[in-house]
Amino acid sequence: MRARFTLTVLVFALLFGSATPSYTEPVPKVGAACKKVGTTKNYKGKVFTCKKSGKNLVWSTGRVIKQAAPVPVATASTSPIPKQSPAPVPIPSPTAGVQVTPSASPKPTPTPTSFENLYEARAGISYAAWKRTSEIIKNSKSKVGTLEIYTGPNTKPFFDNYPLALSLISRAFPDRREPGKILVIRFNYQDLRWADETLRQKLSTQDYEHINQAENGRQITGRCDDRSRNCVGAMQQSTFSGSDIALIVQGVPNMMDPYDPTGKARFLTGMLEAHEYFHALQRVPIMGKSNLWPHAWFREGGAEWIQNAAINFDDFPAYRDFIKADCSGQCMRISEAEIIEFLKSAKENYLPSKFDSWLNYALGSLVVETFVALKGPDSLIELYAQMATKIDFATAFKNMFGVDWEYAIPIIAKTVHANINNV
Repeated sequence: MRARFTLTVLVFALLFGSATPSYTEPVPKVGAACKKVGTTKNYKGKVFTCKKSGKNLVWSTGRVIKQAAPVPVATASTSPIPKQSPAPVPIPSPTAGVQVTPSASPKPTPTPTSFENLYEARAGISYAAWKRTSEIIKNSKSKVGTLEIYTGPNTKPFFDNYPLALSLISRAFPDRREPGKILVIRFNYQDLRWADETLRQKLSTQDYEHINQAENGRQITGRCDDRSRNCVGAMQQSTFSGSDIALIVQGVPNMMDPYDPTGKARFLTGMLEAHEYFHALQRVPIMGKSNLWPHAWFREGGAEWIQNAAINFDDFPAYRDFIKADCSGQCMRISEAEIIEFLKSAKENYLPSKFDSWLNYALGSLVVETFVALKGPDSLIELYAQMATKIDFATAFKNMFGVDWEYAIPIIAKTVHANINNV
């Protein structure tokens, strides 16, 4: 059975404010106002600089960051590559008088079991997290609710197997409740008006008005950049009226960004779709129960991590390739001390200006990976369930892992920094 939430209008108004984070992809805008000269932001393989233009401070045209070209992906769905059996190697007959010394067996990669051995077993974190999730997906069934997808008349999605992406996320969390209905609206810049009209038609007036309020009237246009007339962002919200609807509005770009090292994986394999649906699962245990939500890096890092683990549940090398490509720019250059500062200061939706907002995704994903290696993927939802009892992040963390968050921070920072730099 699916529990349903019935809340008063007063609770709607409170929760759709700061207590209900909007799950969006950041879209820097050239010429938009900025606050401090010299501030830089990395996005989609480009670095943007805050400069003075007349009396105003604005973002400059992005400068391309040179980096390795991504591995090309030919199509949205891939076929398994047949494995060629190696040719048999003849085994020579033993020669009298010659003693053969057997070669040593390869040393197994250690598996982390607690924060006490997390750093020492850091080489095994990725495989442990991926393997635990892969086994659950292989042995579980999808329980996705009713899925309705509406695509703009001029919109051509790069990936068009929504049920597959959602089912993989569902199977990764077999014991968690999911929304009864998923409403997806996909559009490009030409279809902006169509998208808003469709959203009005498919939601009740009450649900539409509350989502409109939560997104400051930009639930559709906020996914697009007016200057480039392109839509690359996506947003997930859920209704409060008891209708039990998970809404995903998804901008579809006109073309792939050649400078985005993860663009093909994100847009062609179902990762974006998996990312947004996971946000709906995050909301289920906490909506209407607490105004205090997990930090943005846990929210977005969790979605960034599970999209990769779910889509690549049967391909560990592809899983690792995405992690390496995703941690570019400031993520790749960040110091151990800065990771500590990030984890101590980035709380709820606050992020110090010195940190690129994409760290919530890329660096957050690496931090979350350590949690999954220790406790499995369900820990990504359990923290929400813990905080639904109106306790803070640190208390929920200790309940789950048995150690103080302040104790774990330097261990996580040392471990993640070493893995980023292959130390």
